[in-house]
Amino acid sequence: MKMQKFKGLLVASILLLSAGCSSIPKSLQTSNEALLVNYSEAKSNVNANIGLQARWGGIIAKVENKNNKTMIEVVNLELASSSRPKDKQETLGRFRLYSPGLLDPLIYKQGKSITAIGVISSSENGKIGEQEYQFPVLTVESADNVHLWKKIERVDVRVTHQPLWYMPPYYSYPYPRSNRVIVTKPVVTKAKNKKHSTK
Repeated sequence: MKMQKFKGLLVASILLLSAGCSSIPKSLQTSNEALLVNYSEAKSNVNANIGLQARWGGIIAKVENKNNKTMIEVVNLELASSSRPKDKQETLGRFRLYSPGLLDPLIYKQGKSITAIGVISSSENGKIGEQEYQFPVLTVESADNVHLWKKIERVDVRVTHQPLWYMPPYYSYPYPRSNRVIVTKPVVTKAKNKKHSTK
């Protein structure tokens, strides 16, 4: 019985791990997640990880189309399990992403969320405004290894309370209180054509 229970737990763990990997877009997947170099490590040891694979993401700050490649300057953000940049304000810095060919700046525009998988290249000196800055560099094999994330539309959710909860005798009794969630959507009404008959 113990052996069967152990096998069941093992199968469940494998399924959970495979489900986690499948949530990552195919273009960003790798055969060995453990070999990926995170941004903070590359930032602290600037040129110690050249040639190693990394998957970084964040918010696009700038796009420059060069002769035969495109440079995207990215404000680095921590990635979720899906490899999508987390929606928060904390960042460890910026990096430069290089992709062969043209990436249209009207599509890869400032403010969009992006994640890429590639290899770490030699760092570059540049500026953020008037401040000198050393950028870690990530070079991708093709534009297929660069993933733009769609904006998440938020639904207007309002919580309403029953007025009787706060009136005697309900207030004095330890009845459980629950919130009712209402999802509001715009209501579209169609005008009906009325036919008038004359007698």
